[in-house]
Amino acid sequence: MQALFSDKSFWPKDPYNAAMNRGRQPKQEAPAFGQRLVSLRQEKGLTQYDLAERLGISRNRVVYYERRCENPSVDFVQKAAEAMNVSVEQLLDKATPITTEKPTPPRIKKLTDRLARLPRNKQSVVLEMLEGFLEKAES
Repeated sequence: MQALFSDKSFWPKDPYNAAMNRGRQPKQEAPAFGQRLVSLRQEKGLTQYDLAERLGISRNRVVYYERRCENPSVDFVQKAAEAMNVSVEQLLDKATPITTEKPTPPRIKKLTDRLARLPRNKQSVVLEMLEGFLEKAES
């Protein structure tokens, strides 16, 4: 059994597997509250696991609130707003636009922040390497 999983590509921390979609695709559209919850969570760069940890609940419970819950409790709404540093009104307001574009993944955001702190000459070296890699990968 150990030989079967000796390949590191099966480990959850592997970036190839971590970026892949997990679970089934939903059959119906999420309720408006769930859509706003997802949108705000992603804007803040949080995963479902991160939000669950901040709220002290399981990830499955976060999935429930994002995909199925039509009428969340006041307690949950307040805790979720606090966990994401947004107002309750922002979380509940139907007039607040729901962003459909995908936010920058937290890992890329952290790397670009680190890159921005480097001296200019080192930034240019890293950017040249990245551009070269991307050109090669795209061809």
